[in-house]
Amino acid sequence: LLAINMPVTAILRESLCEKAYHTFFSNGTLSSVPFKMRIVNSYLDGIRQATGLLPSLNSDLTLTLTFTNDEFNVTDVEYLVRKCPDDFRVAKKRLHCGAVQDPVLLMYTKQRIANIAHKLDREYALSYRMASPSAPCTYTVAFERNPLFIAGRYLKFSRTLPQSPWSSSFDEPRIPGNSISEKIVACLIEETRCDSTRFMAAGREDIDLINPKKTNSFRRDHLQATLKRMENCINKNTDVRVVPGLRRISAEQSSFVKNDQDEKQKLYTGYCYSTQKLDDLLLNELPSKAPIELVQKTPVRVLKRRPLLERRRTVFSIAAIKLDDYHFLIRQAFSTGTYVKEFVHGDFGRTRPSLADLLGVECGEMDILELDVERVDMVWPPRPPSRTGQANKAH
Repeated sequence: LLAINMPVTAILRESLCEKAYHTFFSNGTLSSVPFKMRIVNSYLDGIRQATGLLPSLNSDLTLTLTFTNDEFNVTDVEYLVRKCPDDFRVAKKRLHCGAVQDPVLLMYTKQRIANIAHKLDREYALSYRMASPSAPCTYTVAFERNPLFIAGRYLKFSRTLPQSPWSSSFDEPRIPGNSISEKIVACLIEETRCDSTRFMAAGREDIDLINPKKTNSFRRDHLQATLKRMENCINKNTDVRVVPGLRRISAEQSSFVKNDQDEKQKLYTGYCYSTQKLDDLLLNELPSKAPIELVQKTPVRVLKRRPLLERRRTVFSIAAIKLDDYHFLIRQAFSTGTYVKEFVHGDFGRTRPSLADLLGVECGEMDILELDVERVDMVWPPRPPSRTGQANKAH
């Protein structure tokens, strides 16, 4: 694909020529083919002759040529302001912002030309002085590849590894490379030589949580990939690995990772402790209480970085195994986005009901010591469309 950015003055002059010489422009190529398309076609011929390459609408590589010439910006703005002063009126806020460049000149854009072109009549268009530039345009050439979306699942084996770069306080610096996203990103950048990446996970995870089974999903956006080499590179880590089967997906499929959050389920196993002696009867009654509708306010521990909201979540299933009078294992399935730790101890009454409530334990007298993710119920990476489906779609 070829994209060309022309100087604003060229766009203005094309518009004025159409106004001034409407009869000449009303027939033939100048009328049927837009100005920018004529420019693009002329460069396509040159590129084809120089490289032998043909443009394709299916290509994911875009060549952008940007031409710059500011020689006429001041006189062009003065010309337009005389006819359309209201369209170049500067807001008081911008006047006081201390901009280095004239704020009126900053308003001289292609979009503004398109918006005011209908206000310019033929007589005024003829008054424009068509002077030739005294110097050639400067230009830049840029190649850009469309984002490549790669989906997969990762396994986390460390209780000291955060999902994204994180520090326990604002005063402590973050440790470079000490997060799941950075470890995955490092291998992708090495393989793709891309300029930028973005990591998107199906949900947030606490630093002290592990998921030793096939669980959390992620998506990567970047430029070029060799999937098998990426897997091998990432899996050299001991604290985070990816499940074999990284897959390229479409941009549309990439949105699935965040869709229908309330309908997805996560299965957790937790090791819990109570300062009060456990009631066997209440422990045994837990499975019969599901499903449980929760109301959770934003936890105290994340209030510094999250807005204060009240969220409704669901406990789909719950069961407990007593280890002794004060320790037990809890296995529970939640809708994604549930604050699991807060469900256990109640977070000063901010989660209602809590596991402590269900077991008749006073708020603050129960806590979770370890938490593991067992499973995330979602089809990820998305399966490619079947041949039958593609054939039906074609018909």
